Parts: sequence; C-alpha cells; structure tokens
Amino acid sequence: MPSPQILIVGAGPSGLVLALTLLKNGVPVRLIEKDAQFHRGERGPGIMPRTLEIEHFLGVGDDVKAIAKRGPIFHVHDPKDPHKIIKSVKITEELDPSPAFPEIRLLTLGQWRHQAVLHKAIEALGGKVELGTALTALQQDGDKIIVQLTKSADEQTVTEEAEFAYVVGADGGHSAVRKSLGINFVGQTREEGIMFIVDCVVEGIDGTNDLLLWGDATDVFGTLRHTGFGQEFQIIFSGPNVDYATLEAERSPEALQNEFRRITGRSDIIVKEITNWQGEWRANIRMAEKFQVGRAFIIGDAAHTHSPTGGQGMNSSIQDAFNLGWKLAVASKGHASPGLLASYEVERMPVISTMLQITTELFERIFNVETQRKLAAARAAAEAGAGAAMAREQGWFRDRKLFQLDINYRWSAVVLDERFPGGESTRVAYGEPDQDVRAGDRAPDAPVRLDGAATRLFDIFGPMHHTVLLFGGAETGVLDILHALPPGFVKVLAIQAPGEAFAHNGDVILVEDSDVHARKGYGLNEQSGPIAVAVRPDGMIGAFATSAKGLEQYFSFVFVRA
Repeated sequence: MPSPQILIVGAGPSGLVLALTLLKNGVPVRLIEKDAQFHRGERGPGIMPRTLEIEHFLGVGDDVKAIAKRGPIFHVHDPKDPHKIIKSVKITEELDPSPAFPEIRLLTLGQWRHQAVLHKAIEALGGKVELGTALTALQQDGDKIIVQLTKSADEQTVTEEAEFAYVVGADGGHSAVRKSLGINFVGQTREEGIMFIVDCVVEGIDGTNDLLLWGDATDVFGTLRHTGFGQEFQIIFSGPNVDYATLEAERSPEALQNEFRRITGRSDIIVKEITNWQGEWRANIRMAEKFQVGRAFIIGDAAHTHSPTGGQGMNSSIQDAFNLGWKLAVASKGHASPGLLASYEVERMPVISTMLQITTELFERIFNVETQRKLAAARAAAEAGAGAAMAREQGWFRDRKLFQLDINYRWSAVVLDERFPGGESTRVAYGEPDQDVRAGDRAPDAPVRLDGAATRLFDIFGPMHHTVLLFGGAETGVLDILHALPPGFVKVLAIQAPGEAFAHNGDVILVEDSDVHARKGYGLNEQSGPIAVAVRPDGMIGAFATSAKGLEQYFSFVFVRA
C-alpha cells in the first residue's frame, strides 16, 4: 500500500469510521491516537438506526448487532419505597420495520466494545491505530500540510515531521487540530446538571439491560444502567445535593457505595469494583465556527460537543465521518470537483446546529432544577397510568426524530432535484417523518432480486461508489454520460417493475423490483416518467434527474471534468 496522504488525528468513533471508509476505498491513511492505550469505557452507548445503516454499508453492521443489546426500559422507583418500581416504560418510540426503513430500533453497546469492532475491520484492511502519537503542530503550505508529531514509548519521546495532502482532526473537545487551525469553539460549559459517572461491577441486582432511577433532579438522583454484560453497570449521580467533593476526592468503591446508599436508600446493592472510568462530567455545549480550513477538517467532538441527552453525539460524529470520507476518497484519487470537499461543512453544519438545539432542550428538561420543579408538579397531577407521558416529561424519551433517519442535505450545493427547480430554501435538517423523498435525503432501502436471487438495495449501495437507479427506462444520452465518468466510481442499476421491459447493455445491472417497493420507496408511481436517482456513497440521494442534462450537471458537482 502506498504511503498515506491522509492523516487522521484521534481514534474515537469518528476517526475510526473515517479510516474504515477510506480504507474501503483503497485509500491508505495514518491514524494516530495520543493515548498509549485504548479506552475502556461505556461512554456513548446508544446506537441509532441510521448509524446501524452506515455500519451495514461499511461491512460491520452484523458484527455490531451481534453483541449490542436492545434499548433499555426505564424503571422509576417510588420515593417512599426504594424497592418498589412505580413506572416502567420504553424510552424509544416503537415503530415497525418497513422495506424502506429496515432498521428502526435503538441498540446499546458500550463505546469501547463498539470501537473494538471497528478496530478489527480496520486491521483486516491493513490499517492500524498508532497509539501514543500526538499532533503538536500543523502548518498548511499550498497543496500539502506539514505536521509535527510526538510519539511516546518506553519513557522516551520521539519527534517527527511529516507531510500529508489532508489532515482530519477527530481528536475530541480539546482538539489539537482545531486549535492549530485557529478555529473558535463557540458555546458554554454548563454548571448545572453536573454528573458523576462511574463504570463498575455491582452485585445484589440482576443484570437486565435496563435503566433504574431513584430521586429527581431538584435534589439528588441516581441511575443504574446495566451494560448488557455480566454484572457490569454504569452509575450516574446528579442533582445539586450530590456529594461531588467526596466522590471526586476519594474515587473509591467505598465512597461510591456510601453515596449510592444515601441517594437510593438501597443497601442491598453493592459496588464491588470500579472497572474503567469515573469522574465528574459537565455539559460542554459548543460548536466550531468552521469545519474546514484549506486541506484540514474537523469531525466529531473536535467540531461539536454537547449534552449526552438524546443519544445524538457519537451518532452525529459517525455521520460527520461518513459524509467526509467518500469525498476525501474521490479527492485523493484526483477526481473531485472544486466544490466537493467544501460541501462537507455546508451539509453538516446545519445538522449539527439542530442537534445542539435538540440535545440542549432535553438537557434542560432533565437537569435544570426550575424546569424539573414544573415538571414534577405536572407529573403529580398526571394519571397513574401515564407512564409514557412521564418518560417524555423526563426528557429520556427518544422519538423517531432522534433515530436520525430523516436527516437531510436538501440545501446542499452538490445535490440536484430536477423535479423542484427552485431547490430547497429551508433547512429542516432533521426532517419530518413521512416527508416526501427528495435529493439530499437518506436513500430508502428496498427488497429486490438480482440474477434471480433475493437481495436489497442496501446490499448494493456502498461507500466506494455512487449507485444510479434508472426507473422507467433511460433517456437517450444518460448511459453515455455515466460511461464517461471515472471508471469504478459508479454502479448503474436498471430497476425493472413487473411487466416492464428494459433495454440495457452489459454495463447496466438489471434488478427486479417484483413488489415495487423500490419504486414506492423513492416516491414514484406508474405515471412517473423515466428518472435517474443518483445515490451517493454515503447512502444519501445526490440527485433526482429527469434528463440526461440534469444527471450530467449533478456529476459535475462531484467529479472534475476530464
């Protein structure tokens, strides 16, 4: 494999997904991590349906689902009897899978186990995480970036200077890449809602993969979340009257046990061991003013930090990486149009801005004392059976919007929908359920048949290529345009409905849409004329083209003209 021209700084979820996306494209990367060892921690356990789809495209979806657990059930204990559960509710909206949306369930998996799956996939493609290596300086010089790296091993530090074509900062909230680029990180650190979080082994209670709660945010509350593995749990304390000082000073199972007993009233639940991580956490709600400077980019927590409420953080970070990854792959091979890399910032910033609003509002509902007092009064007046309403009031509830399946880039300069010449003027980044399907939206899945065998569109889509779906035949000139594109970057599928004849040559893959789920999923009917749908490597719709000229225009946004 040739020498890497892309440096990824940081090996959390976003850095790993970016590296895997590029390696899938045959693009070598250098992936560095300043810490000397991989983290073992439960941070960011919620995996949203859209992330599961992305990981399916990357070939790791089945491995993740094999060890992940269902979304937790939320159990609230009686303030007068800490052994009695008064409410048990599911915290995610219950939806049935459909041909267009096969993944519709939240799963949970501790971040360190999740990352281990990505490590294995990266290593299988010849990549690796270079531990104990930090970026200390970065300077852009024309078409290259000169970086200074320090590597620590065996109590020695070695300094290295290296050149890359592109650098991506995936190095967290204290990002060295972001600071080197001089990008402001705008926002605030919230003092209310402080949490003390501990990963630990607990005895005296069965592991149920659920979340147990005692108390409320107006005073103190404690949650005990089972990780889904053995007797491993995560404990969270919050509220103005938690004894943070003692917990932070002693950092011991004994101190944790004493506070747990005081808050919950349960002496039968025993903290046996602190396994991975413990410490105070404050909501650092910030967003970078830019996601790109020249040939350098920031993704994930390097670009945005926020409350964990809503489970959007890790999932948004993975979407950052998947959006940027295929574009960097095209650019590194010399085929990218001038505006393709710039579209990363244009597309992701409105999504992240909306995500910050959503997670901050949920944070207020859970942790703001005044808000909690109002909600407590409302709950006191609620009917005894209003469990689902209570969960929503608490802010724990995840509705479909938080599944991230409706996130879109309709406003992007590199998408095209000829059916709506005026474009999309509003930026409803998280979309709406049951919205019509347009360019910039997530591409729907559908069961189809290929060479007589059952398969699905999601098994044909992939991060290495565009997939052009031809419905109702192809206008004269469409195939000529597609054949003129850089070889290997586009697959062409002729979607054949029952009774429909489709003339094609050997470069077009004939796919049978026997139950017309594909046609319906893309919002088409029998009266729809010939149309080409270009699905991007990140599984988003790049174009609805009703003419050869429109399809040519879309691909001019992506590829440089020969």
